[in-house]
Amino acid sequence: MTPIQMHPLKIVYSIIKTLKNSLFFIIYLFVLNFKDESTFIVFGKFAFAAFLVLRFIYLIIEWWKTKYVIKEGSIHLYRGLFTKRTINVPLDQVQNVQWHSPPIYRLFHLTYLSLETSTTNEEGSIKFEAIKEKEAEWIEQQLNDYKEKRFASEQRDESLKDYPEEKERTVHFSPTRKDVLKASFLSLSFVALIPILGSVYQEFNHVMNLEQKLHGFLAFLTSSWLFMAAAITLLVLIAAAFGIIRTFLKYGKYEIASDPERIFIHSGVLNERALSIRKENVQAIQVTQSFLKRLLGFAEVKLISAENKIDDQTEEISTLYPFIPIERTYSLIEELLPDFKIQPAANKLPRVALIVRLLRIPWLWIIATGLLLWLKPEWWYGSIILFVLTYMQRIFHYQNTRFLMNNGLIQFEVKGLGTKLFITDRKKIVEAEVEQSLLQKKFSLATISTINRTKPIHLEHIQDISTETSRRFLRWYQERANEVKTES
Repeated sequence: MTPIQMHPLKIVYSIIKTLKNSLFFIIYLFVLNFKDESTFIVFGKFAFAAFLVLRFIYLIIEWWKTKYVIKEGSIHLYRGLFTKRTINVPLDQVQNVQWHSPPIYRLFHLTYLSLETSTTNEEGSIKFEAIKEKEAEWIEQQLNDYKEKRFASEQRDESLKDYPEEKERTVHFSPTRKDVLKASFLSLSFVALIPILGSVYQEFNHVMNLEQKLHGFLAFLTSSWLFMAAAITLLVLIAAAFGIIRTFLKYGKYEIASDPERIFIHSGVLNERALSIRKENVQAIQVTQSFLKRLLGFAEVKLISAENKIDDQTEEISTLYPFIPIERTYSLIEELLPDFKIQPAANKLPRVALIVRLLRIPWLWIIATGLLLWLKPEWWYGSIILFVLTYMQRIFHYQNTRFLMNNGLIQFEVKGLGTKLFITDRKKIVEAEVEQSLLQKKFSLATISTINRTKPIHLEHIQDISTETSRRFLRWYQERANEVKTES
């Protein structure tokens, strides 16, 4: 095959991102100091203009030198301005497929496609920064066909080689309008309006001297409680509307679906994102609840696999809808991943674990007390309050920590103000550890840890279990060798 270039719109999109990241310099040089002819400002304007020109030239050359091709069971990405580099990723190592379609891409039916593996180095992923949607669909189909044919070859069953191009998808969850309203409240999106208003005020204050004008306006508002009530009501309505709109744009078209082999997550109204992950590549499941979510009966479910970030500001789309009713959470996990069966964890920590937790040095309380007595000695009672809260939390965590080893699954559950439940399959654990501190040794306790191969690696642990249980944990993990042998 002839190597294919990215779409030229990649250059435009990169320039827009550059201008967005340089917004502070643009406002400072060309808005606030538009008429300033001082040497520093003039030099800054020329330097910034030169930077944009060089950046534009660089992006053109980078686009021209970046090409890709799929051949011999691998994706080959060629790039480099002065030193040519080739990144090769075997098709069977791709774990996740993520689509990202910003508004400008959607106008031209383009997308940003990211193929992620569990490899932690820089060649562990392939990013197609601007390709046609049909090309992206073709690439994803190549991945699926390759894996299906490879599976058929391993099974030595010729009848498995013919597959339909599309498998029927089942939609498991799509939020209603009521769900979006709840999400706008739970996500506290309206709080994001405060820094935005503060930033706008600071910028306009330099130009229009808003302080004097607002002083008279505030005096007018405070002259009557009716005016104050109307202003507060209006501000609350604006904040609520802002939160609802922001949440709708993020979750309004959210959908969780699956076919027999993959899970599909779609989100975003203007800025669309989509994730396709093979069920066999899900390393673990994590269910978390913040204090507010626990109070209102909602939970967040995360599928732990390869890291799914397209850029530094991209949230991990591998998190399922973060405001799922708790009673729907476990049934949804069962529908998507029947092998991960969440059960009530009955195993508690031994009683001696509470003594160990109470004996541990409360470093946070010591540091906070030192700062408090140094900066605000008259607030000495704050140290007592923090001390009580620290030890109440330790007791509460001890009473609400559970674990379970059931056949090939292991489950950790910790409850405090919020909750965290973690479950993984023994076959997915690449390393199991048992550690003991000096204090734990004296009380015959230990800490057990599991490590899953993700990017970066995912580590979970549970503290202060009995040494007998830790030995049972190691024996349980050693049985993994038999399961892997049987599968191979």
